[in-house]
Amino acid sequence: HTLAHSAGRRPLFEGLDLAIGVGDRLGLVGHNGSGKSTLLDILAGEREADSGHISRSRALRLARVEQFMPEGLAELSLLESVANAGAVDEVWRAAALLEQLGFPEVRHTQRVRELSGGQLNRLMLARALVQEPQLLLLDEPTNHLDIATLGLFEETLQQFRGAILLVSHDRAFLDQVTDTTLILRDLRIYRFDLPYSAARLELEKMDAAAAQRHAAEEKKITSLRTSAKRMAQWGRTYDNEDLARRAKSMFRRVERMEEDRTFVTKGSPLDLELSVGGGRGNTVLTLEDLAVGYSEGGDAVELFRIDECYIRPGERVALLGHNGVGKTTLIRYLVNAFAEDAGFDECLRINPQVRLGYYDQELQEAAGPVSLFDFVGKDIPREDQGIVQTLVAAGFAFEAHRTPMASMSGGERARALFARLSLLQPNFLILDEPTNHIDIDGREQLESQLLDSDAAVLFTSHDREFVRGIAQRFLLIEHNKLVEVTDPEAFFAGSLNVAPTVSGGKAKAKRRKAASPVPSAELAEDALLERIDFLEQKLAEDEARKAKFQKPKLQKEWREELRTLLAKLD
Repeated sequence: HTLAHSAGRRPLFEGLDLAIGVGDRLGLVGHNGSGKSTLLDILAGEREADSGHISRSRALRLARVEQFMPEGLAELSLLESVANAGAVDEVWRAAALLEQLGFPEVRHTQRVRELSGGQLNRLMLARALVQEPQLLLLDEPTNHLDIATLGLFEETLQQFRGAILLVSHDRAFLDQVTDTTLILRDLRIYRFDLPYSAARLELEKMDAAAAQRHAAEEKKITSLRTSAKRMAQWGRTYDNEDLARRAKSMFRRVERMEEDRTFVTKGSPLDLELSVGGGRGNTVLTLEDLAVGYSEGGDAVELFRIDECYIRPGERVALLGHNGVGKTTLIRYLVNAFAEDAGFDECLRINPQVRLGYYDQELQEAAGPVSLFDFVGKDIPREDQGIVQTLVAAGFAFEAHRTPMASMSGGERARALFARLSLLQPNFLILDEPTNHIDIDGREQLESQLLDSDAAVLFTSHDREFVRGIAQRFLLIEHNKLVEVTDPEAFFAGSLNVAPTVSGGKAKAKRRKAASPVPSAELAEDALLERIDFLEQKLAEDEARKAKFQKPKLQKEWREELRTLLAKLD
């Protein structure tokens, strides 16, 4: 009740009230730095609020899915690490949870330190669930997960019978798992009894209505203040006490109206800006008869082959595939080829006019002792003032410009890298999981800027909404080959092991039994119908928004794709 907390001198929330009931499925969203993780810390009892109090039901069992490996866990077996997390050391329950989360019995003796990032996320969920909590707190559990593991998380959380409070920037995941949305903004919480996509539309309508009321009130206040000043002047000119009293009364009324003015949100204080240039020529790059792989012990290990692949100027291309098939290996090959100015060989041809911008999902470039200012301004032929303005626009106060990159959070380093790309103005962007460290507002800003740019883009992402909203072409790595597909829905459905269904959170995905595979022709037609349904819904939702919130360029692309898909269906 009435919680308040600050980060140093910066307030995160004030007078915050939040009630969580039995079985609630709450999604908590907000821009990076708004206080979401801090609020989870306070609810979990790991941090004290500056003021306010928390009432918990007697004997509440609360569990938090850990974001990082706890100390002393690395050398334990998977089974030990889960069994030890429970109130009672119940090995059978730990084994069942490991099986449910994709760890077969033969792997239960494996050491925790041997797990990948996505596997560790699954283990942390098992450690929380083994405690049989009544309330489960999750802070961005989907980071670094591939589509298949996302589906496993969705199914597990849909079956969980307790209450959930989930922080996530994955819009599709929020729509599938939650039915109530809490938006942390303006130092308070806005609550909507709707999944995220529907809640966001309601918030936009609320903001538009508030702005309209505020404008009308400002007009009335300005008019009344002008009248009061004129009446006060008359009172002085004609020495008329009655006019002077009426003027004072009008000024008091103006003060009351100003105090009661409709609040208008300031929105997110952090703007993600990405300036890119255009390119000329028929192709940005061409790949032919290329074997993609790596070297191990002096031997070449082939992951997949590319018979022929090209990217033209201005095209936005999604690279799809499960974790481990070679997406990042291909990206590193291309980035290294650009860095070494390979230009041309028998497998790779690069347009000499290409200026590359690269976003690394591990943010390795944006690390180390170098300062924020020096990192963003490296090799940038600009005045210092231009770099300062770019950093301030990206949400970095002037006093933070000499901060070492190594001390920054993932979200801050991501914004720094995008600020650097903005100054470089590339005409070809390679983005490896660009949405991992940015909030929903940042993802939508990135989407808008990529849609409005003339740059070619090759990207990977496990954010289904981002892929659907951005990509014009889809390259899929499967069966050790790179192939082009018409849309991503069949891949998403196969990865999640679900029947394609209308997006947007209104209909929950129904899981298929592994023993009943769907014929490929039927799955392709289902995927086509799913894509048509999805595009029609997105178009209707966008057209229902106020004009200033609509995306005309994206609407045009949706209509063109609909015409193409309907022709295929006919």
